[in-house]
Amino acid sequence: MRTVAGFLLAVFLAAIACGPATAGEVIRNFDADIVVKGDGSLDVTETITVNAEGNQIRRGIYRDIPLKTMSEGGLWSKNGFDIVAIERDGQRESYRTEWQGRYLRIYLGKEDVFLSPGEHTYSIRYVTTRQLRYFDDYDELYWNVTGNFWSFPILKTLATVHLPEGAVVRQVAGYTGAFGEAGSDYVAGRTGDSTIKVAAKRPLGAGEGLTIAVGFTKGVVALQEDTAATWIWSNIGLIVLFAGGLLVPLYFLFAWNRVGRDPPGRAVIPLFHPPEGMEPAAISYAHFNGFRSAGSKDLSFIAALLSLGVKKRLVIEEAGARDIALRRTASAQAGDKPLPEGEAALYNKLLGGREAISLDKANGKTLLSARTAFQSAIRRKHAGKYYKVNLGWFVGGLVLLLGSFLLGLILQSPPDDGLVYIIPCVMAGVFGSVIFSIGHFMWRDGIGGYFRRFVAMLLMALGGAVLLIGVMVVLLGGDLVWYRAVAGLLIFNIAFAALMLRLLGAPTTLGADILNRIEGFKLYLETAESNRLNMRDAPDMTEELFERYLPYAAGLGVEEPWSDAWAAHLRRVAPERADSYRPGWYHGSSWSSRNIGAAAAASVAAVSAAMASAMPAPKSSSGSGGGGFSGGGGGGGGGGGW
Repeated sequence: MRTVAGFLLAVFLAAIACGPATAGEVIRNFDADIVVKGDGSLDVTETITVNAEGNQIRRGIYRDIPLKTMSEGGLWSKNGFDIVAIERDGQRESYRTEWQGRYLRIYLGKEDVFLSPGEHTYSIRYVTTRQLRYFDDYDELYWNVTGNFWSFPILKTLATVHLPEGAVVRQVAGYTGAFGEAGSDYVAGRTGDSTIKVAAKRPLGAGEGLTIAVGFTKGVVALQEDTAATWIWSNIGLIVLFAGGLLVPLYFLFAWNRVGRDPPGRAVIPLFHPPEGMEPAAISYAHFNGFRSAGSKDLSFIAALLSLGVKKRLVIEEAGARDIALRRTASAQAGDKPLPEGEAALYNKLLGGREAISLDKANGKTLLSARTAFQSAIRRKHAGKYYKVNLGWFVGGLVLLLGSFLLGLILQSPPDDGLVYIIPCVMAGVFGSVIFSIGHFMWRDGIGGYFRRFVAMLLMALGGAVLLIGVMVVLLGGDLVWYRAVAGLLIFNIAFAALMLRLLGAPTTLGADILNRIEGFKLYLETAESNRLNMRDAPDMTEELFERYLPYAAGLGVEEPWSDAWAAHLRRVAPERADSYRPGWYHGSSWSSRNIGAAAAASVAAVSAAMASAMPAPKSSSGSGGGGFSGGGGGGGGGGGW
């Protein structure tokens, strides 16, 4: 900065005179007069001359002024702001204000009054507080004069800063260009010790601005700091986010203690009979708390088909790969013992008016209708009797989580750098939890072989890795520690909610007893051969017993070990039948007497594959010391026409 005021003034006037007389809607002059008061407040008058042509500037202009500045760590500091006067062409002008995130938007003009084309000069005077910065050796005004988000070019820009009595300018810097740039297209001149003028040397394009930083004598102006109340209200959104992050797990723990605790259970011991009055499909439905599929197998559906076969209501005929038909037996008479509701619905839909039905795409709609009727009948009789998902309690926690998250974001208006932590961590929490939950579900259902377990392990590992990536983003991030903490809480809450979706479900009192008995019966079916010598009270293995219990075993996913037990029994007591046994209800190539267990599993798989293929497809550095940039400091914003 030169010391000869006259020379500087000449340079200054020459610089601001170089703007071309550009046609179109532009800001011809942007003059800001900034008075720094002894109490630390700023009295700012902005004089803005625009050329209006009725395109964007029809009723007037609007001015966006940011009233929240970000401190170290990402906390907002809210600035005081009072409008003193607004004029257009020397006359008082109507205006209204509304919040746009951290910006206060001032609309100058009336909704029903349109401007005449040509030049109009607006004057906006306001007083704002908590805008100065305080360093060890000097105090500083770091001020975005024009803002960097105007829709129009600014042809001439001038800022005049008046310091209070006793303050001497120590250093000055200016920054021009788009937000974040540190251009030096400015000139500065001093008028005495306490007044400084800064002007842009060139027209500023749309989206460009001028920022100044003036360091002056320390201790002349009063220190303005945020009070506790100001800090709280400036960061109320962050408080909501943290409160939600703490309340969500507390809510879920309360809900789990209220409805998710399992009734006292008994030890599981082998039981030799299924629970009385429950058909195979119902036992499968109760055990898995729904209709469970394993690969292409719909377990309860297959259990019902096999049960109809064992009861001599139908025969399963396999002519080749996926060439399977269901045929009514000659002994299926109207006077037979009534079928359970689920089996009756299935039988009537499949064979109620026909002798046979092929499991192919031509009958896909009929098969789908039969399965729908079957599942509806099972649900009508058994839904909610044995197990309560308590979905309402989970939804309550989900609403609390989403509500606090969205409300917190709206109230806080996080900076973009804060969202860089929050959004990826939310995505990592959601996708990681979903993938891990699917893998865990596949692992714990006890169905399928090593490949299914391998896939389950891969999914759990992938889900865990995604969650870990989110955690690493939180731990290794650089600044904005408060937003990193929020992101970490969100990952934890999302994963915790996914866990509670399972833990909130609990058996009913009746269900605890029934499920215990089903587990005992399943244990018998799985270990009938391996624990044969330890089951002294087990019923004698007979062909009738094997076939009667086979539908239950298929519904529970243990048809192969149960069939192996029958094969082992035949080899012990009737080796001559071991290679010739065939069930009367299954005619096909998938059955092999050499390995009855594998044959039973293959038969079930063949019927399941045919069914699946037949179904139709579902539809803070110092600015005056050179560490600033255009757009930094207080003030700023931008504007446009309306």
